[in-house]
Amino acid sequence: MKRVIFRILAGALFLSNITITNSFADEALARDEELSVLKGQVQELMKRIEKLEAEQLSAKEESLKATDELKKIKETTANIQAQRVDLANTLSKLKIKGRAALGFFDSGKAGSYPAGSFEMPDAKLQFGFQPDEINTLVLRFNLNNATSQSPLLDYFYLQSKDFIPALKDSPFSLSTRLGRFKLGFGEETWTDNLVEGIVPSNSAARATVVDEGLEFAGKVKLDNIGLKPLGWAVSVSDGNSGVGSDSTAGKAFMGKLYHNPIEPLYVSGSYYNSGALDSSSSEMSIAGVTSPIQSGMAWKRSVWEMDARYDFGKGKKPLEPIVFSDSKAIVRLSYGEFKDDGNRTRSGNFGFVDGIYNLNKKFYASSRYSFIDMNGDVTATLNSVTANRYDRFSLGGGYRWSDNIILKLGYDWNRNSGPSVNDADDNLLSALVAAQF
Repeated sequence: MKRVIFRILAGALFLSNITITNSFADEALARDEELSVLKGQVQELMKRIEKLEAEQLSAKEESLKATDELKKIKETTANIQAQRVDLANTLSKLKIKGRAALGFFDSGKAGSYPAGSFEMPDAKLQFGFQPDEINTLVLRFNLNNATSQSPLLDYFYLQSKDFIPALKDSPFSLSTRLGRFKLGFGEETWTDNLVEGIVPSNSAARATVVDEGLEFAGKVKLDNIGLKPLGWAVSVSDGNSGVGSDSTAGKAFMGKLYHNPIEPLYVSGSYYNSGALDSSSSEMSIAGVTSPIQSGMAWKRSVWEMDARYDFGKGKKPLEPIVFSDSKAIVRLSYGEFKDDGNRTRSGNFGFVDGIYNLNKKFYASSRYSFIDMNGDVTATLNSVTANRYDRFSLGGGYRWSDNIILKLGYDWNRNSGPSVNDADDNLLSALVAAQF
């Protein structure tokens, strides 16, 4: 009986162990499965985190790229804007002006237009660049239909005004010009062209000079004695004709004084000395004469001139050029003498008197008498005509089409004389349009 009970208890214990073992095994298997699931979830989560980090990094890179692109765009825009500003500033410092005369000209057989001709005898284009308050670079081109006979480059110089600070509060002013420019000898030189002249021709002598050199000019205030400023100019230049190196050691000198003693009256005095020219031609032209007295001869030229201008009924517009002035009337007088020294001597005197009268705001009438007279029985090629004396009577008139355009009509009677010289048939009729801008 005890054995049976023991066997029963032993069997029960065995079954109990089996059950417990199976239970533990089931729990372990469940835990393994749970751990496997958790591991898969962690791995999936890690993948998502890595993906998010990658996306975040990419987004950061894209953001940086966008920032760089925006910076570049801003820099480009700023540069473009700066360039636009610089260009605007540059263009504001550039001044352009010019003039032109074109029309019909008819002369006698000894003149320049014996068959009558449509011409553009005067066309100039000038550029002025002012980089600062002191300096201005001036470049002017000659574009007329005689360019083949004249240098294309008219003027090229640097002008500097009030460049000495110590003089700003003083009675003195000072400016300079360096390069190739027209010397301020006399007064006709500023209006000796078909656009600005009161008649469509120049005086018989037309004393003028363009040269390479250095000029000093300025004014002296005379307020303390109740007078207007005294103007002055001096220059040193090559003297010999032609653009380029000076062929002679001697230099030319020009000096000028000008003044308004009373408001309507303007006076000036000019002196020019070419210095030694050897056998070269002179830059100073008188009636077109620039050549030596005799071929191959060393020589020099000296000239002086006095000028006066009186303004009747002074208008509001400036006097330069006179033809565009709205004054009631303006009269000018000029007289000068010249001397060419060499182994032989050639000398003479010249002058003119002219005037313009404004009939109304649109129409005006003008006239001029001028001459050049060689001393003794010496002859020269005066205005392309061999003569001892050359006289010119000029009549003109015009219609101011606008503030900058004038229709002009003129006629010149030219008389020349001298030993064994017949009066040349060189009278001239001019009808033209003159414009400036």
